[in-house]
Amino acid sequence: MVSSQFGWKKNPFSFRLMSDFFIGYNKEKMEVYQGLNNGDKFALLLGPTGSGKTTFMMYIQRAFRNYKLLFLPKPPKNPSDWIEIFNPVLGRPFPFFKRNISLYNLHERLNKKLGSKRCLVFVDECHEASVESLEWIRSIADQTENLSVMIAGLPVLEKNLKDSLETLLKRVTINVRLTNLTKSETRELIKKRIESHGGTDIYPFTNEVVDEIYEKTAGFPREILRICDDLVKKAVEKNMTTIDINFMKEMDTETTARVAIETVDRLPERQKTILKLLSSRGAMTPNEIADSAGGMQEYKDKGNAIRAMNNILKRLMDDGFVERDRQGKVYVYKVSGKLKTILVTA
Repeated sequence: MVSSQFGWKKNPFSFRLMSDFFIGYNKEKMEVYQGLNNGDKFALLLGPTGSGKTTFMMYIQRAFRNYKLLFLPKPPKNPSDWIEIFNPVLGRPFPFFKRNISLYNLHERLNKKLGSKRCLVFVDECHEASVESLEWIRSIADQTENLSVMIAGLPVLEKNLKDSLETLLKRVTINVRLTNLTKSETRELIKKRIESHGGTDIYPFTNEVVDEIYEKTAGFPREILRICDDLVKKAVEKNMTTIDINFMKEMDTETTARVAIETVDRLPERQKTILKLLSSRGAMTPNEIADSAGGMQEYKDKGNAIRAMNNILKRLMDDGFVERDRQGKVYVYKVSGKLKTILVTA
């Protein structure tokens, strides 16, 4: 198992949200703390997939444990669902007692129930929200004195608001954008994950590997965790106790080869036939390939067959499986160095 081989309690890189280890963005975190604490109504959190938006919101919630907190992994598509969402604040009605709450009086009930208490609502994936749903939470928050809302989504969310709901965008007073971690923050993320599970510093990774992980992921947290998880699992399979740059390159080669082999397997039969032919016979002209590959009877004449063969060869060249050289007035085609490497690796 991963945990026993490296002295960990369990694998620190299996994907699960760990808000204790949200790295970086200190200025942005302080801005959100101060704004929400001061009663700002709306905060907007933007970032590409894998940049840590959900973890950021969970991290922020830790500073407001004395508030009523609601977290929605996705926004409701039906505006009337907001009534059900606020049930934890309103409390369940007594049996057989009907509260007659609607979207139009929900703010009144919330004001009465909250009194001087504060409520924070965090809504993820808001780029998927309907305009009506966001319009209603804007209206509810506007009319509920101690209610604040943070909405998060992909960068396109801001454009969606500009185009369809500028009334909400104008109310945003806290605007945070997540991009990616720096190299030092990438190292800190890996280090904290490992140490939180009983490990030491960045072991079993070397500094070179951590630098390479940063280069490959551009500092996006989800990709960092994915690559680390892949590497430690492969190290366990090969009984390696240190993950150095040579091991990482070896694993990259194996992964590239596997993906490429799967790609070759999915090629149309005619393309696979040509690759097998070139692999066994070496460099050939399109005319020679057409004569040897079979299927000439499918075409009106040999000219059409040669044109079809040239189109297939071009696609194989675009995929990096075939190369060509000029010999006199004609081109000859051969298996590329990339495909040879794949076949040897396999």
